[in-house]
Amino acid sequence: MRYLALLTGILAAIVVASCGPRAIPGVPSQTVAPNAQTPVVELNAKSTGPTVGADVYGASLDTWYNFRNPFVNPSLRKTGVKLVRFPGGSESDAYHWEHGGSICDSMGYITPGATFDNLMTHAARPLDLDIAITLNYGSNPACNAGGEPSEAAAWVSEAKSRGYRVSYWTVGNEVYGSWEYDLHKSPHDPATYSNAVRTGYYPAVKKADPNVKLGVVVDLPSDTAWNDVVLRKAQPFDFVEVHYYPEYNKDSDQELLGPAIDNFANDLAGLRAQMSAAHVAKSVPIYLGEFNNDAGNEGKQSVSIVNGLFLGQMLGSLMNAGVPMATWWVAYGSCDETGDYSKKLYGWQHFGSEALFSDGLPNPYEGCANTPKIPGGTPFPTARVIALLASEVPAGSKVRSVAVPGSLSPDVRAYGFAQTKGYAFALFNNTLKPIAIDARLSGSGKTSFTATLTVYGKAQYDKSKANRWIGPVTRSLGTVGTIVPLTLPAYSVSILTLSD
Repeated sequence: MRYLALLTGILAAIVVASCGPRAIPGVPSQTVAPNAQTPVVELNAKSTGPTVGADVYGASLDTWYNFRNPFVNPSLRKTGVKLVRFPGGSESDAYHWEHGGSICDSMGYITPGATFDNLMTHAARPLDLDIAITLNYGSNPACNAGGEPSEAAAWVSEAKSRGYRVSYWTVGNEVYGSWEYDLHKSPHDPATYSNAVRTGYYPAVKKADPNVKLGVVVDLPSDTAWNDVVLRKAQPFDFVEVHYYPEYNKDSDQELLGPAIDNFANDLAGLRAQMSAAHVAKSVPIYLGEFNNDAGNEGKQSVSIVNGLFLGQMLGSLMNAGVPMATWWVAYGSCDETGDYSKKLYGWQHFGSEALFSDGLPNPYEGCANTPKIPGGTPFPTARVIALLASEVPAGSKVRSVAVPGSLSPDVRAYGFAQTKGYAFALFNNTLKPIAIDARLSGSGKTSFTATLTVYGKAQYDKSKANRWIGPVTRSLGTVGTIVPLTLPAYSVSILTLSD
């Protein structure tokens, strides 16, 4: 019998108070012989791949949320968030940064104190964050025409003069979409946008601070009408920003953990192909500026283990593709009671949230008056998974190829990494049943390792039915060889680390 199966009841009963994992004391390790009939998930130590960047662990902080709440910084720190995007999504194209900020035509809301200066002094500096700003392309300060490069350049200049570290500036939000605020004579037009970047925003921003990076908005590769024009005519630029939401109002767990992730990996490859066809240098990175399960009303899937597993496999896809920057939508400031609560979806909640953390629920001002009492800063499964990956797959890890038998795909996805003192497997079980595998390391030149296993999944999430939002569990496996038999629990991510 496999050791993890023996521990199912123990692991489910352990309460972990913080986002980071804790060791489970008093549980002896066991030596288990591999089974020749068990599917093998193999990490090739001799393979090569991109380096994991710190900024792949990111989230948005937005002007409608008071990010000076006392629980915000501790929760971001525990979760390992490194990159923060500001000031918002579509709100960005109506937002004017000076004098504490203002917004055109009631296109958004600025809660008192949610200023750029407060973001930098109360969050960015104490947490050593990298910052990504979405510049206003849609409107000028008078709110009667399109955005002005001079306003953007003034913001960049102000950041530089104050010694603020703001590395990334993107021109506009989803300006290809009819939903976006755009007061140009030709709104949502790729040629107008490209000309504004090439002749206005890029030179103005680079003059204000030559060291910052300026990015352009692209869409998924199916939108050739936008991408083909912008990628060719907006050059030069320093990165491209894309967003991804696979669902809209109606959710499916099977779709989210299956085709949605595969489609995204294909979209990354398709976008890179479009960039190459437009003669954009391979060194120009892709930035996943927004992603979450659903672009519409959020239901119970958003705060279930399913969305946590989606986030984790999205990060794995990003790492495999060498994408260095990503920001989850959002860290705080979201609660919803009007989304999809179908019985076909796995989960226990009667509310939804795009956020990584509770804002301090219930809070009627966000449309969530009927939730349990969940203290501010409490991590939802999405935050738990970011914390686990940021801890066990830190910046500087090197991607290594992992082979998963076709019989397991897409029930199991796996990502592999070489680290300073060994290797790590990130193993996802996308089903409601345990799955036995043998994790095999090949090509390392070593035969003995010290192994540790950290698991977060359904067993931990299910405690939230009683409003207990616990974290992952960790145990030492002792000394192992190059094959480690495992049972992946239902709906779970397991991080197996093999240290020299």
